[in-house]
Amino acid sequence: MTAAAPAPPPGAEATLEPTVLLGRAVLAKRRIAKAYRHPSLDARLRAERTRDEAKLLLAARRAGVAVPLLYDADRATSTLALERIAGLTLQEQAERDDAAALARRMTRLGRAVAGLHAAGLVHGDLTLRNVLVPDPARDGVVLVDFGLGGFTQESEPRGVDLHILEEALDAMRPDAAVLFSSFLMGYTWPGAAAALKRLDEIRERGRYR
Repeated sequence: MTAAAPAPPPGAEATLEPTVLLGRAVLAKRRIAKAYRHPSLDARLRAERTRDEAKLLLAARRAGVAVPLLYDADRATSTLALERIAGLTLQEQAERDDAAALARRMTRLGRAVAGLHAAGLVHGDLTLRNVLVPDPARDGVVLVDFGLGGFTQESEPRGVDLHILEEALDAMRPDAAVLFSSFLMGYTWPGAAAALKRLDEIRERGRYR
């Protein structure tokens, strides 16, 4: 890999740098050292989280969910070499789509998240910024940034995924409820009812904080 990435924004967990690996254009995701942690603990945590994110990406692809290809995972440098995907984030594309196109994309996103959850995976930061639209003429979406994700069979983390998405939509779209309904049209799998029940419980907890 080539030169160091530019300075990350404050609070960032990782840098993202377009680079080249074995003649292939890739995106290098490097976890940032944190000065507030003991150096040896910090190195171990970054290595483990790099390994875990690599495992999540591989598992998601096995489940048929569109995610970037993983070319390399270097625990020593806490760096993933990922497929470089052109296109806008879904947050950006949403500003360009008409209502029907955006509804179709949200339904496709619902199918992708259903595939994740059915495979025992959660994303952990399910916002429109972490969904890419490679081709605006098609409905397909690609999930990115699994740094906060995990493996689980519990309904609570699945409900949290749904709640994060719902809150992200509420914060940016006047038609948030309609778009979330379109998402739920695609979110069909055997555990969907339990995840949605947990989402209702999470909403209730939020009302009384």
